[in-house]
Amino acid sequence: MLNNILILEDSKTLNRIIKAKLKDLCQNIDQAYTLKEATKFLEEKEYELIILDLHLPDGEGLDLLCDIKSLTETKIIVLTSYQDDALREELFKNGVLDYIIKDSNFIYSISEIIKVIDHITSETKDKILIIDDSKFICKQVKTILEPRNYIIETAHSAEDGLNKLDNENFNLIILDMELPDMHGSEVLKIIRNGDRYLTIPIIVLSGTANSNIVRDFLKNGANDYLKKPFIYEEFILKVDLWIDYYKKEQELIETTKQLKFMNDNLNELVKKEVEANRKKDELMSIQSRHSQMGEMIAMIAHQWRQPLNSLSAAVTLMDMKVNNNVLNPTMTKTILSKMNKYIKYMSTTIDDFKDFFKPQKEMKSSNFKKIFYKAYKLIESSLKNKNIKIDVYINNIQNFKTYENELVQVIINLLKNAMDAFDENNVDDPKIEVKIENNYISIKDNAGGIPKNIIDKIFDPYFSTKSKNGTGLGLYMSKIIVEDHCKGKLTIENSDYGAQFTILLPIRE
Repeated sequence: MLNNILILEDSKTLNRIIKAKLKDLCQNIDQAYTLKEATKFLEEKEYELIILDLHLPDGEGLDLLCDIKSLTETKIIVLTSYQDDALREELFKNGVLDYIIKDSNFIYSISEIIKVIDHITSETKDKILIIDDSKFICKQVKTILEPRNYIIETAHSAEDGLNKLDNENFNLIILDMELPDMHGSEVLKIIRNGDRYLTIPIIVLSGTANSNIVRDFLKNGANDYLKKPFIYEEFILKVDLWIDYYKKEQELIETTKQLKFMNDNLNELVKKEVEANRKKDELMSIQSRHSQMGEMIAMIAHQWRQPLNSLSAAVTLMDMKVNNNVLNPTMTKTILSKMNKYIKYMSTTIDDFKDFFKPQKEMKSSNFKKIFYKAYKLIESSLKNKNIKIDVYINNIQNFKTYENELVQVIINLLKNAMDAFDENNVDDPKIEVKIENNYISIKDNAGGIPKNIIDKIFDPYFSTKSKNGTGLGLYMSKIIVEDHCKGKLTIENSDYGAQFTILLPIRE
């Protein structure tokens, strides 16, 4: 970004339009409409760029150039309706950045100004080597190119030029055909024989326009050819063109290298990504399991509370009978039978939960009726404690191979999701409807459903609809289990009264 720009244009409308278009490219833009106003601005402030109209109400814009010390520090863009080819060439020779004609398409003229500003404010300065024995030509090239944000290195012999090429990097070479120690065609061959400068653009300068010579230079690796004395604007345009071409070509080469690297290493990259995703899913599965384990332990405690109370009561009764010396064999047998029944119930409960947490490495034959009731048995007491009514409709039963324990986990997740929804929405008459048919099961509640704006996110990791105590992993892991592990489909939709989850599994013999 530039610090200061001065716009010298007598048309207030055009002046205002230019300022508006350049406001994002400069911190401060001053406007002058006469030569006198511009002179006063220059006395008070230094400008990095002046946009200059040649014809002003009180004089010629060219008079202003005499007050500017250096066109490298204060750059000039001429914006005028005045066509004068000789003047135009003279201005370029003295370092003016551009000579833009104001025409009916004024917006295009401003776009050309913006293009020049982008060029001179670029943080990267392109480097040019000119190999020419004429110090005058080298000086002129520096005069017209340095204001355009180029770094110019000069060499007055082939040997000097080749040495600089060995030690520095350049974006363009300007090569004189006649050098004191070697012909330009030989220098050209040496440059093109090296891999380092095989693609760098080379513009050849020559005092002859012989078509055979031009053809030979172009066939031996020159990109362009200019006859001395060259037209300065044409020279500048070609320098800009070939440097832009070289930079784009280098970007393309680099992109091609990256694509080749990616292609060569695609299998390895895919393996790494798959492994990373697998580890992420394993971590989430562990988090989900830990969360469920806490819930299951709470359920075990709840299911053990009744038999433990009964055992305690039986022990107390037996103790009282013993103390009162009224315990007889028949009574002892009855009390012990009840105690054994409670202990067996508690042992069965532990076995059920133990199977739930047992990892299953291979598929086995099962069906949705069996899977559902294994899940239901684990949380039956919680459902009954919350007075949740469950209606189960079974049409056909068909066995299929799957990971039974993992699907039990999914069914528990879906049932608990409904239980949590009942609590969140304070449902008075909670109901769950389960439909089973072959390889299909649906679980539907009457808790009001899921808002439309979040239903698409319901299976996202760490996304939870619960106001508290929600990990956002239960439904995500359920989706992973059904679709990735079991190769089935788990979907969600809103029914008339609540949410309905559906699982569809492939039939495997």
